[in-house]
Amino acid sequence: MAAKDSGKPRRRRYGWTEPRWRDPAFWAAVGISVLLVVAQGFLIGDRGTSFWYLSLAVRALFTWILISAVIRIRVGIQRGLVGGFRESQERAASKPAGSTADNLAKASGRTVGRAIAAYKKSQSKPPS
Repeated sequence: MAAKDSGKPRRRRYGWTEPRWRDPAFWAAVGISVLLVVAQGFLIGDRGTSFWYLSLAVRALFTWILISAVIRIRVGIQRGLVGGFRESQERAASKPAGSTADNLAKASGRTVGRAIAAYKKSQSKPPS
């Protein structure tokens, strides 16, 4: 993790924004996991035994890992795409309009287009 005084924004850890308790996706994962663990608790038989508590704890752990991973992937992709699009727009706005890369791409596109047109023209001529 980056130091606080380095001027760089802090790295996101494990897909959640920092601090986690302010991330709505984290609370959605907690809520969904709690609902699923409660539903699993009702479905497991022999309530009140030590095996029941152990089984419920293991199920709660696996449920949290699965739900948090799915939500972090979904939210992380969305946040990454939006952040990447915003960053690319900022970079494009800061570059001058007539950059050499644009001119080179246009010139090579014209050259390839002319070559394809010449090839098609030579293929359509009847043999003499």
